[in-house]
Amino acid sequence: MSVVSWAVMVSRWRQFRRVEAANRKFLEIFRRRARISEVYNELVAQKQSTLARVFEAGAREYEDLRMLRLSSSVRRGTDLVTDELETIMSAMERSQSEEHLHLAESTTFLATTANTAPFLGLLGTIWGVMDAFMDIGLTGSASLAVVAPGIAEALIATIVGLAAAIPAVVGFNYAGARLGRIDAVTSAFITEFLTALKKEALRAEGQKSPDVPKPV
Repeated sequence: MSVVSWAVMVSRWRQFRRVEAANRKFLEIFRRRARISEVYNELVAQKQSTLARVFEAGAREYEDLRMLRLSSSVRRGTDLVTDELETIMSAMERSQSEEHLHLAESTTFLATTANTAPFLGLLGTIWGVMDAFMDIGLTGSASLAVVAPGIAEALIATIVGLAAAIPAVVGFNYAGARLGRIDAVTSAFITEFLTALKKEALRAEGQKSPDVPKPV
């Protein structure tokens, strides 16, 4: 359990580092764009970014809604209504949940190790104490030479259990903190994306509107 826990911790640490670096890169690309459609060209290069996949889900949903609006018999402007924004947000939040589950994969083993290993160590401790008492019963002597081997085994079992559990607890808490940070960045990006969509729609609406003459 200890070996697997350390393997999970190392792999998750490497993945979190790659994801956070890719997310920073994607945010830089997104914030210096002129139009949201320009960000699509960068999706292929940002395979490690969770924000890129969340963005793709929102952009696809927006494009589907735009096509439905164009094909609808009821013509509307480019302004986004509340229902459309909620639909886009739902698609992005669904993608966010999928990314969270993917990143949290295998971290449950750390929680299992943290909760189980101390009890396995306690089981070994009880077994060692029982063995010491059995030796006392067989030899009829409670000398240190008789009791020491069983007590030593009991203490070793306790140490082994704690040695597996303590790093697993630290690793699980660390993974939870990094996941929380990534989720917070993703939630903020969803809000930023929706704001950018509304601004872009307003600019498009302003470009189509005729100039209103100013009163003399």
